[in-house]
Amino acid sequence: MGVAKNNFGKVITKLCFIIFSICTIFYYGSAVRVYAVDSNEDLQNINKTSGTDKYTLTLIERGNISEQIKGTDIKLYYDSNASKTPIFDETLLKQKVDSLKCLNASVDIESRNPKIEYVDGSYVIRKEIYGTRVNKDLLYKSIVDAIIKNVDEINLDKLNVYYDPSYTASSDKVIQARDLLNRYVSTNINYSYGGNTRQISGNTIKDWIYIDGDYNISIDSNKARNIVKEIADEYTYTLGKTTAVSGGYNGNNHGWEVDVDTETNSLIDSIKSGQSMTKYPAYKQTKSSYYLNKIKGNTFVEIDMEKQYLWFYKNGYIVAEGNVVTGNLSQSGCTTPDGVYSLNNKQRDTNLVGPDYVSPVSFWMPFIRNSIGLHDASWRSEYGGNIYKTNGSHGCVNLPYSLAQSIYSNISIGTPVVCYY
Repeated sequence: MGVAKNNFGKVITKLCFIIFSICTIFYYGSAVRVYAVDSNEDLQNINKTSGTDKYTLTLIERGNISEQIKGTDIKLYYDSNASKTPIFDETLLKQKVDSLKCLNASVDIESRNPKIEYVDGSYVIRKEIYGTRVNKDLLYKSIVDAIIKNVDEINLDKLNVYYDPSYTASSDKVIQARDLLNRYVSTNINYSYGGNTRQISGNTIKDWIYIDGDYNISIDSNKARNIVKEIADEYTYTLGKTTAVSGGYNGNNHGWEVDVDTETNSLIDSIKSGQSMTKYPAYKQTKSSYYLNKIKGNTFVEIDMEKQYLWFYKNGYIVAEGNVVTGNLSQSGCTTPDGVYSLNNKQRDTNLVGPDYVSPVSFWMPFIRNSIGLHDASWRSEYGGNIYKTNGSHGCVNLPYSLAQSIYSNISIGTPVVCYY
C-alpha cells in the first residue's frame, strides 16, 4: 500500500508539471525561451524571481556609440533554483534587436578594402575603412549568450560582428599589387616609325590597367591594340619614310606593314617587365619588307612589279613615280629579277641591242650589269596593269619618257634599286 501511495504521488507531481507547462506556453506564447529547466523539478522551483528590472545589457559599438537592452524589454526573469536559469520572450528580444541603431541600414557605413590609386606618376595605397555594418545573426547570438551568462556589457568590435574589410593596407596581396602596378607604369616605350615617334608611358598605361576585388591585375589588351593600330595606320609609307610631298602622295603602302597582333603582345610584355626603350614596331615579313630592310638611307628606287608601279625617293621625298612595264612573264628568260641592286651607270641617247632587236632610248640607267635597267620606251603608249604578263619587256623596266627623264635628272650612280613581286 505504501508503494502505491508513493507511485500516486509521482504521478500527481508529473501531472502538475505538465499543466504548468501548458499554462506557461498559453500565457507567454511559443516565443518563450526556457533555458536548462529540468522536467523533474518541483513546480515551486520554476516560480519567477524578483529584481529582473535591474538587468541591463549595454552594447558598445563603433563610433563611441552605446545602446541598451533592459530585462523589462524582453520580460526577462530567472527561475528560483540555484542556477537561476534566465527565461525571456524571444519575440520581444528579436523586436528589440531589430530596433537597434547599429542595424539601421540607412545610416550604417560599409567597410572598404584599401584602394590603390595613381597619384603623380605612381601608385599609392589608401588605407582601408572600417564601417559600421553588422552581421545581424552573429549579433543576435552574442546578445543571447550575454543574457544567458548574465553579462552586462559586450563590445561589438571584440565580438567580430562587423563586416570588416577583407584586406588591410599592410596585407601582402595589397602591397604586392601596388609594387606590380608601379613596375607597369615605370615603362617608357618610344616607338620610332617613319620619322615619327610615339611615347607610351605610365600616364597612358594606367588607363589600360584593371584591378579586381582581390587585387589581381590585368592589362586591357584591346586598349593596347588600339594604340598599335594607330601607329600602323600612320605607318603606311614604304620603309617608314615620311614622304610628304606636294600633291599629297605618300609613297607605296605595300612595302612595310605593322604586325598589329605581334606588336600588341610585345608591347604588353614590355609593360609587364617595366622596360624603358626605343623600338620599331613589328612588321609582317613580306618579300618587299625583306628587301627594303637591306638598304640604308632614304634615297632609293622602289619597283613593285606586281603593281607595276615605281617610286623614286630622294632624301625621303618622292621626286618621281608612275606606272611601268617590267619583264614579260610569259616569255622564258625575260622576267625582271627581284632583289636589291645599285644603279651602276647613267647614259643618254643610246641603243639597247639584243639578239633580235635594237631599241634607241634617251635615258639608260642599268642596275644589273649593263643588261637590265631603267629606260624610256617610246614604242609603248600604255604602262601598268597586266601588260607585263604577256607583252612585257625583255627584262628591263620600261618607263614613260617624262618619268625616265625625271629619274635620270635626279638619280646618282650607286642609288639602291629594289625590285619585288
